[in-house]
Amino acid sequence: MISRIRGKLSLITERYALVENAGLFYEVMVPSALAERLKENGRIGQEMTFETIYFIEAGDKKSSHYPKLLGFTDPVDREFFSLFTQVPGLGVKKALKSLVLPIRDIATAIETKDVGQLTRLPGIGGRLADKIVAELHGKMAKFALSRSAEPLAVKQRPAVPFESEAIEVLLQLQYTRREAEQMIRKALGAGPKIASAEELIAVIFRNEQKTQPG
Repeated sequence: MISRIRGKLSLITERYALVENAGLFYEVMVPSALAERLKENGRIGQEMTFETIYFIEAGDKKSSHYPKLLGFTDPVDREFFSLFTQVPGLGVKKALKSLVLPIRDIATAIETKDVGQLTRLPGIGGRLADKIVAELHGKMAKFALSRSAEPLAVKQRPAVPFESEAIEVLLQLQYTRREAEQMIRKALGAGPKIASAEELIAVIFRNEQKTQPG
């Protein structure tokens, strides 16, 4: 099992980091807010260490399974996530999307049995929140004392159906999420009738061309 990987951060998108180590490139899934911070802090091209969780992801067909690495920069975050996903019905993908509050706030809600707070997390309904408390109450005090105030996931609800697709394209082109959102707002606010991600990217391109010197 791979529990840690160190290497040069070659690429970062909203969903994964590409880490180069000894001529090999490893795709490491990362929480969305962590990916954003790494990009905004200029970590691309720098040496990075990820504390990883190895898991098997089921594909569309029951016979298809894919090995995956999920990475965190803080071992405490990895430890929390390992416990969090032990709850029945809380898989890796759902858990990743739910972490829009700092780990310490989620841990505090579990320790104080604040089901209402847990149901404010994306994808966590009342029944699942009850399961989380039942499974993890008494195990979260350590994480409730964490000093980190940064959430691991970005709570994102695009204004138009294809906005998320356009954001992903811009993230792959190494823009930060903040830059991508600003460019999209500018394009949508200009007034053209945009019906697809391709049209939106084209408008953004034209806007960027206008701002180029010369």
